[in-house]
Amino acid sequence: MKKQKKQDEIYLDFVSDLKFTEFCALVFSYLKNILNLVDDDFFKLEISLREVINNAIVHGNKSDINKRVFVHFAWDKSFLRMTIKDENPKKVDFDEINKKLAENDLLAFNGRGILIMKSYMDKVEFIPSENGTEIIMEKAL
Repeated sequence: MKKQKKQDEIYLDFVSDLKFTEFCALVFSYLKNILNLVDDDFFKLEISLREVINNAIVHGNKSDINKRVFVHFAWDKSFLRMTIKDENPKKVDFDEINKKLAENDLLAFNGRGILIMKSYMDKVEFIPSENGTEIIMEKAL
């Protein structure tokens, strides 16, 4: 008897060029139909995805086309998980960014994307390392 897969997955891997943000959004629009997302939920998830990918390209990899961005979508009937990883060797100080957000410094250049993600997603996790920063976002369906 063949074991059933518990979740479906899509992996993307591309150079640090902003044109791939749109490509990821197109892949996600395909998932919208699979997941039967209503437009409001789709918009919130898509804007979160775009923020993280743009940050990975521009802030993480400094738009260096020799560095890559990795995107992983995983889902089943109950959840959607989006994982985005850059190749930034510098450890990002998310505590400092969260401190600025707590001070309601909404006009600060850094951190708006994090505020958006935390508002729209059920779970956001930041995993900085010497090999890059990984951001995991989850939404219950």
